[in-house]
Amino acid sequence: MIEIVLIISFLFLIYAFFYKQTTNEYTITQITFVNMGKLQELLYDKIPVVVKDAPVPQCVQPNTLLATQRFSAILGNYLRRTDATIPNSSEFETYIANETGFQVFNEHYWHSYFYTNFTSQYISSIKSKISFGSRPLVSTTAIYTVIMPVVGNYTCSLINNEFTKELPQPSDTVTSIEQVNKSIQYIDVILKPNTILIIPPHWHYIMNQKESYSYYGTIEYHEPISVLMNYLSKK
Repeated sequence: MIEIVLIISFLFLIYAFFYKQTTNEYTITQITFVNMGKLQELLYDKIPVVVKDAPVPQCVQPNTLLATQRFSAILGNYLRRTDATIPNSSEFETYIANETGFQVFNEHYWHSYFYTNFTSQYISSIKSKISFGSRPLVSTTAIYTVIMPVVGNYTCSLINNEFTKELPQPSDTVTSIEQVNKSIQYIDVILKPNTILIIPPHWHYIMNQKESYSYYGTIEYHEPISVLMNYLSKK
């Protein structure tokens, strides 16, 4: 029994070691959706990946949301571009993703692309959100975080783990890259619908909409180590 515990503990330490690995390089890899078979090989390098021509589900498009009474009631003004005021809490974003079917779409369509080993289909999970407008600094703890613009173009400012200690605190007050220390290096990625960005763990990003009334989806792919780290980060 002790041997089994030791083996499991050893394997977990190896697993955690690979999760903690990062790169200090600002390199972006780009592929098209038809070449998604190469994704795992690219993700192994721990650098962000841009996927072009990626599908965006119809369930979160403005015409679909406006045609559904309960979504039209809470999102109608935003989608019609008459009032940008909208609840933008994490709970609200998760609610919209779950109720529109965005979460289900991602579970069936995207989930398996991110498996890291033969046990992933049994131990992994994903969490989806729909976010409206711009978003202040976010730190990634998921194995992979996917940014999927639905409406409008975005500038995603990426900062790697090397500069974590130099970032202003609290991080949710950082709404633009101009607010960070000038010694911090970053890279801007322009995102538009049908172009997604996959970010490894331990990076930081800021989302700025290039035009009003934009919104985007996020997909977090988790395995046990990232679930634990995500929990600890909120303590």
